[in-house]
Amino acid sequence: MSITRLQVDIKRLLAVCEDMAQNNSSDDWRLSKYIEAVSEMIAELVKKSDPDNDTLNQYTRRMQFLKGFLNTKDIKNTEDKLVALEMLEPVQVNNSRSKDIKQKYKMTYTKQLREELLGSDTSESKSFRQPDVESNDNVDELLRHHQNKQESIAEELMSITKSLREHSELAGKIIKRDIEVLESSSKGMDSNFENLKREEQRLSDFVRKSSWRCWIWIIAVVMVAIFIKMILFIRITKKN
Repeated sequence: MSITRLQVDIKRLLAVCEDMAQNNSSDDWRLSKYIEAVSEMIAELVKKSDPDNDTLNQYTRRMQFLKGFLNTKDIKNTEDKLVALEMLEPVQVNNSRSKDIKQKYKMTYTKQLREELLGSDTSESKSFRQPDVESNDNVDELLRHHQNKQESIAEELMSITKSLREHSELAGKIIKRDIEVLESSSKGMDSNFENLKREEQRLSDFVRKSSWRCWIWIIAVVMVAIFIKMILFIRITKKN
């Protein structure tokens, strides 16, 4: 399948968006507009042509990753930012930078979180500096807390996924039962239609036979009337 001009534009715009994200561009509003434009172009691609499913899936996943990345930047709490970033799944294709973007901002958010916990260098110079052992303990505690929170979110997502799967199975059973009822009703309608056609044919045959019988009776009555008139005519002529 040949690559269309629209696909080339989508690939270029995705590359621009990923470059802006990786280089820590402050123009988040431009990045947001570009991502919206990519989304519209992908929808237009689906309408105008018949793209390969793998290619379309790659475009969509790269666009969804960029949307998720942009949403993480809007989160105020650094720890929540890091958790949200961890939930993003990079797109494993040659021309995608999503893995590098995730790795870079994971390090950035981890550093910010460590600074928030331990304090910046300026605050440390003004206050009593804690021993290195205590700092290491705080970092370990931070990492454990972060890991526990990730596990909690993962368990919650698994619970939601299980609930959605159960609802999907229930909906599938209901739809299957409705389809069986519709098929049964359709068969009944077909059977009734065939019976109606047979009755219509029988009625047509009966009407046709009845019309012939009617004409026979009319002819018979006419013949009898003529015969009676002839007899009366003969008797009148004899008397005269």
